[in-house]
Amino acid sequence: MKYRATIAGRSFEIEIEHDRLVRVDGRPLYVDLEQVGGLPVYSLTLEDAGYVLFVEEGQGQYLVEVQGQVYPVEVELRRPQLGFWRIQCPDDSGECLVIGAPLAGRLLSLHVAIGERVEAGQVVAVVESMKMQMEIKAPRAGVVEAVYGPPERDVSQGEELIVLRAE
Repeated sequence: MKYRATIAGRSFEIEIEHDRLVRVDGRPLYVDLEQVGGLPVYSLTLEDAGYVLFVEEGQGQYLVEVQGQVYPVEVELRRPQLGFWRIQCPDDSGECLVIGAPLAGRLLSLHVAIGERVEAGQVVAVVESMKMQMEIKAPRAGVVEAVYGPPERDVSQGEELIVLRAE
């Protein structure tokens, strides 16, 4: 699950990969968070350091107290994008297109490599879901900027698979 958290005016992209692995703006962190006795009190272990959090839910935000400091926190669930969407290219030289998994399933294969030129309609990946294989095709011609592999792994709906630089 992906979230956008704004803490004291500063925004962070947070992705929960599994019980203990969380990525904050792409940086992996190992965390353990447990509520204490049904109270608005949480025990947080973050990279081997321990904290006690007091959490008060308000209108559209939370107030979180950590080590005597209170932080206003807003959390927004980031819905997965389907198909493809535009982004600024990694080197800021123009617009790129992200090709994402149209549904959750197993990434069977990636048919492109970084630097390869692809044509509109060319198959770039195959995802299997509920025993059906879906070919993912490039929506336009371009050069592959990034490939998020490896194949033979589970993917979430909207997960980034390929970044394509328009030509």
